[in-house]
Amino acid sequence: MTSTNSSSGTGTTPAASESAGAEVSPAPPPEPSGDTSPPTDGTSTKPRSVLFRNRDFALVWGGESISLLGSEISVVALPLLAVITFGEGAFGVGMLIAAQWVPFVVLAPLMGVFTDRLDRRMLMQLSNAVRFVVLGSLPLAWALGSLTMVHLYVAALVKGVFDVVFQLAYQAYLPQLLAREDLVDGNAKTQLSRSVALIFGRSGGGALVSALGAARAITVDAVSYLLAAVALGFVRFREPEKQQTAARGLSATLADLRGGITMTFGNRLLRYLTLMATFGNTAVSMVLAMIIVFGYDDLGLSAAQVGLTLGVGGAPVVVGAILSRRINERLGIGRTLLMTHSMLVVAFALLPVSQAGGTGFAVAVLIVSQGISSFTTPVGNVGVMTLIQKATPPQAMGRVGGVSLPLVWGANAVGPLLGSAVAVTVGNSAAFYLASALALCAVLWILAGSVTRLTDDVPEEMRLVVG
Repeated sequence: MTSTNSSSGTGTTPAASESAGAEVSPAPPPEPSGDTSPPTDGTSTKPRSVLFRNRDFALVWGGESISLLGSEISVVALPLLAVITFGEGAFGVGMLIAAQWVPFVVLAPLMGVFTDRLDRRMLMQLSNAVRFVVLGSLPLAWALGSLTMVHLYVAALVKGVFDVVFQLAYQAYLPQLLAREDLVDGNAKTQLSRSVALIFGRSGGGALVSALGAARAITVDAVSYLLAAVALGFVRFREPEKQQTAARGLSATLADLRGGITMTFGNRLLRYLTLMATFGNTAVSMVLAMIIVFGYDDLGLSAAQVGLTLGVGGAPVVVGAILSRRINERLGIGRTLLMTHSMLVVAFALLPVSQAGGTGFAVAVLIVSQGISSFTTPVGNVGVMTLIQKATPPQAMGRVGGVSLPLVWGANAVGPLLGSAVAVTVGNSAAFYLASALALCAVLWILAGSVTRLTDDVPEEMRLVVG
């Protein structure tokens, strides 16, 4: 879960502690395309969904939704291709998955620099085109009888690199494409796409692999990237010309990298957001990694019962995504973040309690715990991303995202490792209590930063000043 924060009343001035280099005024956001005004016929005071008022966002969101669905199909199909075609075991599959995540940790800060320098729509189109070619090469090589494991590893690594490029460009492009008051709605739509893809993409991927084979199933993902690239081609909005600096060598790139770190951790709001997200994601990923082992070894559940708990417990992610906009607008973003992370503390602490009764009781507790975690994740993500976008000027979004992404998404790799170490040493229940404690730390970061007083915007004094 991502996270956001605001400064307390004792925060220093932006010029004193939040600038990175010489202070300049943030560029005003460009006028978004599409009609964003509320209806004037007196029938409603609430504007329609941004999808119906902003053609360009609808195109970007539609293309991203298609590619997300395709990506979840490959989550299943790519490892199965390695297993079925080459007989790879846990190590080979693990390396294949790791190859897609390593770029997020290693390359994101550098990619963030180029995201701020280059046209973001072009970067998204390039990312989709490259991923189409790379993934499309796998079923082609398989059909020609020339597919190798090296080819699979290279394809996974290249895909991971351009996943980073796309993710940073998309996050930075959205606040330019949308009016400020539409950011919650736009982020909610993105979370809904991700939630639906998570639920239906993987199950659909399994069905496609069964019906078509792993290689042909990957073709579906490749085509989804092509469709997303085509959709971006119809977007009319163009970013304002970026301010160019004279230096573009290694020293200038390193200076921009240092500037990204300074901006992210020098600004009180962004610093606490990153810390909250890192602790929260570590807790969630730890539980996801350990709950299957816990169900089998500690609770004695069958494969069908474990599958039931994960399936039913994961379904609320779609409900949370649907209601995320309404909850953030009704409670205010700050209080919503406090609520969602507090619920995680309770959800993870509940898991050891499942050992206190019989099988039915254990299944019920696991479903409730997983349901809480699934529901709160998209709700919190919408609030976090919205506050980051409202606190960060457009010209700095790439660098800020590049610095925070390795920590926030890297936590998805740290969590399972940490949970496994604790479980082996002390036991599975101890790992869940540790996850609950980490979620509590995320709550403390919210309170320490006075995030709860933020409603739908970030005060001017708390926004990042870019230099």
